[in-house]
Amino acid sequence: MHTMCESEHYVVLSEFESVFLFFKDKTKRILIGYFYGDPEIAIISPDERFCIMGGEGIIVYYLDEPFAEYSGLPSEQWMEWGRDDPENIMWVESIRILDATHVEIVTEDRQKLILGV
Repeated sequence: MHTMCESEHYVVLSEFESVFLFFKDKTKRILIGYFYGDPEIAIISPDERFCIMGGEGIIVYYLDEPFAEYSGLPSEQWMEWGRDDPENIMWVESIRILDATHVEIVTEDRQKLILGV
């Protein structure tokens, strides 16, 4: 497993195309994302409200109960952009948290996108 990011209470690890959230108190380990071609980047927000992951598109996983495992189906636990639609897939190069509710995404073709989280 490869450590992607870490905060006070969580560690985000990847293994092949999957991303896992580990609770530092060792109470849980859950799948929070799956990426075709492996994830490239993950960041936990400073307030530990969400984890945002990028690779083939973006997944924002909200760090709140019930901590449902990622399934790819619509859920209030996560949001996705630029995935699974061949016309709109984006390949993420970098992610930067701008403030408590906005992130900047830079794609491999150098497009900058501001997303509300």
